[in-house]
Amino acid sequence: MTDAQGRRMRGILWFLGSIAAIILLASGVGVDLSGIQVIFWVFVLGIAALAVLVVRALVRLGDRRPTPVHVVVAPAPGLTAGWYPDQQDASLVRWHDGTQWTLHTQPANTMPPRGS
Repeated sequence: MTDAQGRRMRGILWFLGSIAAIILLASGVGVDLSGIQVIFWVFVLGIAALAVLVVRALVRLGDRRPTPVHVVVAPAPGLTAGWYPDQQDASLVRWHDGTQWTLHTQPANTMPPRGS
């Protein structure tokens, strides 16, 4: 049995057990339930359980889009210090200190500050 089948089976067992528990509790507290009322409550509980299962399935499904791939190109040897187009976001420029990329970025359409 696969993991998905096991989860489905556990869900069915929980559902049936809940219905049985409610019927036993209702009969134990002196509530007089006719056959039609039992069928009605089983139907109502079935709809509620189905709604819960649908919501759980949608939450588990979530967002299955693949995560974006960010390609970081290693700087060419001998790259001088300065502002270069950011490899992860085309709207930014990133500061290279001559040996490595820094965390400093700014919009690509602005002029870099003097002395940079």
